[in-house]
Amino acid sequence: MKKKVTFIFLVAFCIQLIVACCNCPEPTIYQYKFEYVAAFNVDNSKANPIISESPIPRKAYGIKLQIGLRQLAMRNHNKFSLLNQVCAFDCFCGPDTTITPRDTITALKITTVANFNDQYPAGSDVSGLFKLLRSDTYIAIDSVIAKPDIYFTRTDTKFLELYLLTPPDRAEKYSFKIDMVLSNGTQISASTKPIDLE
Repeated sequence: MKKKVTFIFLVAFCIQLIVACCNCPEPTIYQYKFEYVAAFNVDNSKANPIISESPIPRKAYGIKLQIGLRQLAMRNHNKFSLLNQVCAFDCFCGPDTTITPRDTITALKITTVANFNDQYPAGSDVSGLFKLLRSDTYIAIDSVIAKPDIYFTRTDTKFLELYLLTPPDRAEKYSFKIDMVLSNGTQISASTKPIDLE
């Protein structure tokens, strides 16, 4: 009889232990908002791209976007449990910290301020002529919108590099306006300084 009681007690204890081990603490949750955008001319003709206000070769032009983020809130529901700490290695718990945007990017548009060529006069949308450089690969700008993994995992300033893969026909002074539209209807804009593309 004692063995039976002991066995039942051990089974009950093991079940409780398993449940306790898998009772993962809730993560610290950060939320941020897109605060501002700044745009800089980039010369990609050297070994490393540099921000420049000097004339840039047409085939080596790019835009560096500086996106400012501001932390809005933090919630921490972590509860200390010695049992959880001891046996946490037996269970898979999610990340300790989760960072999410309050709003998402719904559009990223680049407009030429000057006449780009006969097909793209001043005021034209030239977003399709630029590509986003990510992990040494050029990808479509729409990836900023379509891929959630491009969203930022830290609440600090973020930089995106956009490169003009279709250069203008003529060597002239050019400038571009960047509009970033958010899911709450807010539009954040920035313009590059006029730059001579040779």
